Amino acid sequence: MFPQKMVSVFNFTKRIIAARPKKIRFLTLFFLFLFQFGNSENLKIGKIKFIGNYFLSDKKLYSAIHSYAGGNYDQKTLNEDAKRISELYAREGYYNVSVSFPQIETKNPKAIDVSFIISENGKIRIDSLVIEGNKYISTKKLKKIFEKKPDLEQFSRNIRDLADFYVQNGFFFAEVRLDSLVKKKNRYYAFISVSENKHCEFEEFKFKGNQVTKEKTLLKISGLGKTRKFNMEILSRAEENIRKKQYIKDCRIIPLNPKELLIEIEEDRMTYFSGIIGYDNSQTKKNKFTGFVNMDFLNLFGSDRAISFSWKKFSADRSSIELKYHESGFYSVPFNGDLTFFREEVDSTYIKNTVDAEIYLYNLVHKYGVYLGVDDIYPGSRKTEIIKKSSYKKTGAFWIFNNSDYYLNPRKGTNFYLKYFYIFSRPEYKTVTKQALEISWEYYRELVNRLVFSLSLNAKGIENKNLTEFDFYYLGGSGSLRGFNEHQFSGYRIGWSNTELRFLFSRDSRVFLFSDYGYVKNLDYTFGALFGFGFGLRMQTKLGMLGIDYGIGYQNGKLRNPLDGIIHFGIETKI
Repeated sequence: MFPQKMVSVFNFTKRIIAARPKKIRFLTLFFLFLFQFGNSENLKIGKIKFIGNYFLSDKKLYSAIHSYAGGNYDQKTLNEDAKRISELYAREGYYNVSVSFPQIETKNPKAIDVSFIISENGKIRIDSLVIEGNKYISTKKLKKIFEKKPDLEQFSRNIRDLADFYVQNGFFFAEVRLDSLVKKKNRYYAFISVSENKHCEFEEFKFKGNQVTKEKTLLKISGLGKTRKFNMEILSRAEENIRKKQYIKDCRIIPLNPKELLIEIEEDRMTYFSGIIGYDNSQTKKNKFTGFVNMDFLNLFGSDRAISFSWKKFSADRSSIELKYHESGFYSVPFNGDLTFFREEVDSTYIKNTVDAEIYLYNLVHKYGVYLGVDDIYPGSRKTEIIKKSSYKKTGAFWIFNNSDYYLNPRKGTNFYLKYFYIFSRPEYKTVTKQALEISWEYYRELVNRLVFSLSLNAKGIENKNLTEFDFYYLGGSGSLRGFNEHQFSGYRIGWSNTELRFLFSRDSRVFLFSDYGYVKNLDYTFGALFGFGFGLRMQTKLGMLGIDYGIGYQNGKLRNPLDGIIHFGIETKI
């Protein structure tokens, strides 16, 4: 189909040729050719379509070509685009794919549509496989990675699996490629070439970006110091161990060669301040506000040692002060210790002083340690003593497992915490021994891109033997059961779950819906149907991390008035 302008010129030249055929025929045809060639520069590309592509999406194919919708028509560029599509398939591991010359369809005098017809030949199956160049890993073991008589799509995936297999076994610089695909007597033979290079046994570590943090400190907290077998999963876990420190903004671990490993970090500021205010509209004016303030002095002298201070003010005139010290231990031993001093005052009823110590060994994903503690209870300033002086000693062990991918906004992984200990007390001059157990399990899974499902199950219990209120666990508030006041419930056996559906709109920010469930068993009552519903926000701003949670509680068959819901608001800032 010719454009209208081209048809009129053609009729005009036809009449001239009929009048003087011998003298001007050549010049006329040449003129017509030049006119058509010049007119093609004004043609625009309307739509670009891909037909027959199943392995690769239209979007991916479109990104590989130079022509684009709305651009000028150029036959040479379109022919080269067909070649680019074939090369893209080869890079993705799809072989024996044919791409025809682009088909042109004229829709109007000024625009054309272009179609690329692709034959992927996905039903071809590999009958025989030959692997060459492997020295360290046997051919028999490598062939187990491939499916039996794979089609081209499966075969492409198996080649990538083969490359990943080498990386997982410490060959970070191995190269795997398809040399040729041969058809002989209706059978297909694939020849794969492997360049294993040297097995990586990193003995020298280089560092970049650490202005304050010592190199030995980074090597220790990464967990790589005692590692003898390296793969990509181990390096990713080491990156996360370093990144988990609040004074580290980001970390990358890059193999430079089979002997050298680069640990590159970006440090953050070392002083950390955070505060949060809770507002409960259903309470009286005196008890409407709750909150806390934390101050952390991190990475002292670049050694990972830290000092933290915390002040909290709860409802019912409950306040507390806490001081923590983190000891990083010797560089050559994966040993740490945490020491905590805690003081709590409730009205003028009692004062509680606590000293806790945790000493533990750790590796990439595990922590194993012992727990020691002392609690001293003193009566308050009341004239009539309600609380008697008492003392408790604790000893036990704990285990922590953590393989989540990012501590602030995990997309996948599991965290597990288990603590078992004994409590010794001497009420009325006799020794009483009780057992206690604390357990927590967290699970994260990315359902689709940026949409993450989070589930947390928690339980704490103490043996029902000569219990006092200081043996009880507390439930309620932003850290456990949202939609209720901080520490609203107490019991010797509690449990709760937190279910969240999160949308991550950046690495450190998210919005989420939550549903919480709580259980409390006390000496006097049992609550088995406590629920909290609501939504929350975590967002990175110039002032710091903004946190907002709104929850509505359900108790005794009644849902709290939404206007009386619990709001928690806070800003976390590094100064």
